[in-house]
Amino acid sequence: MKTSTSASTRNLVLAALFIAIIIVQVIVPFLGYIPLGLMVIGLQITIIQFTVAIAAILLGPWWGALIGGVWGLASLIQAWTTTYNIGAFLFRNPVTALVPRIMIGLVVGYTFQALAKRHRQGLGLVLSGFLASFTNTALVVLSAWATIAIFHVYFPGIPHSGTFMWLLLSLVGTNGIAEMIAGVIIVPIIGGAILRVRRSN
Repeated sequence: MKTSTSASTRNLVLAALFIAIIIVQVIVPFLGYIPLGLMVIGLQITIIQFTVAIAAILLGPWWGALIGGVWGLASLIQAWTTTYNIGAFLFRNPVTALVPRIMIGLVVGYTFQALAKRHRQGLGLVLSGFLASFTNTALVVLSAWATIAIFHVYFPGIPHSGTFMWLLLSLVGTNGIAEMIAGVIIVPIIGGAILRVRRSN
């Protein structure tokens, strides 16, 4: 009973720490988003998904989903309170802001657990970094396209035809590929170090 209570308390403390880190990353420039010099259209490389991925690796998929949801909520608030650009236009939709970020926690958490059980933790860390960015980018593209296609809401610069390909090429081409490469480097380094410390303790 004591072990179970201790583990629950530890998870709660870690979750609170991860949530605090994400809030700081959202608020402080360059800690969570790396601008690409195209702020008029709101393009920037996101690295907060790696914080969510590491949380899911350490705490499990449902805690990861909760922490991803906090990021999604912060993205939604930020989209409604920042300069109106393409980035803000996309993330003012609660589905686009919340669902991809929640799914990062679930996808990464379950994937890492499955590979760790097979003693393939190294592969799990690399794949987690890739999936964190891939899940976020793919679901943002799909939900943004569905919103534009169904509700016919447009932003200047977004074409009225070929919208899906435009979103795919612009988001994946400028952000997604760079984020996926960063993910397979950052998550194994940081996540692996934290796991080693936890094992030693």
